[in-house]
Order: sequence, then structure tokens, then C-alpha cells
Amino acid sequence: MDSDHESDDRPPHRPPVPSRDPYVYTLQSSRHATSPKVCRDFVACVLNSVGQEELVDTATLCTSELATNAFLHAEGDSLMLRVVIEPPRFRVLVYDASVELPTAARLPEGDRLHGRGLGLVAALADAWGTAEGDAVGTYAKGVWFELAGKEEKAEDQPRPFTG
Repeated sequence: MDSDHESDDRPPHRPPVPSRDPYVYTLQSSRHATSPKVCRDFVACVLNSVGQEELVDTATLCTSELATNAFLHAEGDSLMLRVVIEPPRFRVLVYDASVELPTAARLPEGDRLHGRGLGLVAALADAWGTAEGDAVGTYAKGVWFELAGKEEKAEDQPRPFTG
């Protein structure tokens, strides 16, 4: 299946495979009312740290939607956020314990206050979809989005720890 969102409202099951080793940053959070803010701040910090500041607003909005969905609708007492950077692509995955996959990604009609999250993600992200649970088996599924950033400059690349 193609990695982009198809018109049948079913997200692709897995994110695209990176063409080289990506940079990966992971946050595990309690499933708590503060989780969406903590996840947003984490994503903003990572993007600012790797020189992708132009993606911060869109990425934090999409992250907030996915983390809020996990907080409101998922089972379990935690969620996991994974930020994968394969320049110039940037992917955020939010894992939770729910086995229920999201299916619709269109904005609801009218003045409804709820049900807009995945529609916003679909409208703003270059791609989005679902992934199988984490490798350890703590989480049943992940929902991800991807944005294209600027080409990486040598000074923006994360450097290995030489401590």
C-alpha cells in the first residue's frame, strides 16, 4: 500500500521505511491531562535542536491532536512518543494501548467541537497513518504523521556523544 493517505479514509498501516539510519528521540509519558503539552514541548525541542524551526507550529499542532486522542480514547496508563528524523523528513509516532485503529481523517461538517483531530492532521501533514505496536509489546498501535523539512546542513546534524 502507498505510504500516503488514500482516499478511502483508511490510513496506511505502517510508516515508510527510512532510506538511511534516522535520528530517533523517544518520550514515554503517563496518560494524563498534561500529556499532550509534554509531547508538544518535546517535539518543539527536538525540531529546534536539529534546525527545523519552520516545522514547529505544524508539528506541535499535529502532535497535540495525536497525543490528545491517545489521552482521551486509549486504554492503558501511558503513551509513547517517538520522533524520527531522516532529513529532510520528520515523523512523529504516538503509541498507545488501544487496538482500535482510526479510520476517518476528514473534518466534520458544521460546528462540532470534537472529531476534528485526524482531519487536521490529514490536512496539515504530508502523510499520516498507523503502525503496529512498539517492538517491546507495551503498546498495541501507533498513529503517525510526517512533514518534509528543509535539507539538513552539516552544522544542524546531531553529533555523537564524545563525553
